[in-house]
Amino acid sequence: MRDDTSSADTGAEAPTAPPPVRRRWRRALLWAAAGVAVLLAGGVGTAYGYYSSLRSGMVQHDLSAVLEEEDRPDRLNDAVNILFMGADGYEEGTTAYSREFEGERSDALMLAHVSPGNEGVSVISFPRDSLVILPDCAPYGQSEGTSGYFGMINAAMFHGGPPCVVRTVESLTGIRVDHFVHLSFMSFRDVVDAIGGVEMCIPAPMRDERSGLDLEAGQQILDGDDALSFVRARYEIGNGGDIGRIDRQQMFLGALAEQVGRREVLTSPSRLNGLLNAVAENSATDQDLTLDRMLSIAVTLADVDLSDIEFHTVPWYQAPYDPNRILWDEARAAELFTAVREDRSLPAHLAADEVGAPRDTVESAAPVAVPETAASGVGGIDGEEPSTAPFEGRDATANPCVDGLGFGTGQAS
Repeated sequence: MRDDTSSADTGAEAPTAPPPVRRRWRRALLWAAAGVAVLLAGGVGTAYGYYSSLRSGMVQHDLSAVLEEEDRPDRLNDAVNILFMGADGYEEGTTAYSREFEGERSDALMLAHVSPGNEGVSVISFPRDSLVILPDCAPYGQSEGTSGYFGMINAAMFHGGPPCVVRTVESLTGIRVDHFVHLSFMSFRDVVDAIGGVEMCIPAPMRDERSGLDLEAGQQILDGDDALSFVRARYEIGNGGDIGRIDRQQMFLGALAEQVGRREVLTSPSRLNGLLNAVAENSATDQDLTLDRMLSIAVTLADVDLSDIEFHTVPWYQAPYDPNRILWDEARAAELFTAVREDRSLPAHLAADEVGAPRDTVESAAPVAVPETAASGVGGIDGEEPSTAPFEGRDATANPCVDGLGFGTGQAS
C-alpha cells in the first residue's frame, strides 16, 4: 500500500534530487582538464610524448596553404565553428585514414557553433541531397579540383577533399569555419566502442539490410557496429529519405553527448585513451586544432547544459523538377546563417506549416532561381514527406520514444 504521508508530516528529510546533467557534464570536463594539468606538471616529457604520438598518427590538413584568406569570411567574434564531415569513401573494415578522395562524398555534414557568450552549442546539418552552387576548388591530394557549378553539396569532398568542403560551406553560409574534423566510418564506430556504447530508446523495431541495422524496440545500448548502422540506415527506414536519417543522426548525437557526461568518460583513463586513439587513427583535422585549442573549447563546454545543445537542419523544400533533390529556402536559411555568423540566438519561429495544419492550407515557399545545368535523377531523398516540426529543431535531451524519430526538421512548406 502506498504511503501518502509527506515528509513535512513526518519530519523526515526530503530525498536529495540527483545532480543535474549540467553538473555532471561540467564535472567530467573539469576533471579531465585537471588531469591533463597534473600530468603536465608531474611528467612533462611523458605527456608531451603521448600527445605527440597521437598527433603524429592523425592526418592534419593545412587550410591556410590551400584556401585564399581574402576569399574566406571574416572572423567576427569569439565563437568557434567546427565542421564535421562523415564520408562514404571508406571500405568496411578499413581503419586507416586516407588522403585519396576519389569517389568519396560527404555522407554527413554538420557545423557545430560553440558560443561562449550564449553558453550554448548549435549544430546545423546540411542535407547531402541539397542542390547548391559549388565554388571553384583547387586540386588537392589525388582530387582534380573543379570550377564552380550547380550540383549536390556532397560532391565537394570528391572534387577537393576537406578544404573544398570548407570552402563550399563558407561560400554558401558566410560563416567562418575555424576547424574541421573528417571522420571515417571506422572512427565513428571505434569512438562509440571506446566510451562503452551509447544508450538510446528505440521507439519501434528497425531493420535496414543495406546498412546491416537490426534493432528491437526499447531502451538499449548500441555498440559501435549498431551505432554505425543506425546513423547510416536510410533506404528501409521511414520513407527512405536523407532528411529522416539526419534527424536520427541528431538524436544519436544528443544521446552520445549525454552519455559522455553521465558516464564521466573523460575521467576514465582507459576510456579516454581509447577515445583519443580512435579519433587519432581514423580521422583528420586542420593543423590549428591543437591540444591547447581542444582544451580551450572543453572549458567553454564545461558551462553548457545538454538542453543548450540544439540541432537544426538548413531550411529546405523539395526541388520542383526532381523529387530526389532538395533546394534551400534562401530567406530562412540566410536568417539562420546570419544568427550563427553574428553569434546571436537562433530564430525560434515555427515553420510556415504549423504542427497538424492540413497541407492544402499552407502557402508554398517561393522557389529560388535554379541554373539550367541543374543535375537530377541520381539517388536522393526518394519523395521525402513534408515536415511539420518547429524551425528551432530540438535539443540534446530529446527522447526518441517520446519525441519521435526520423521525420526530420527544417522543411519550408
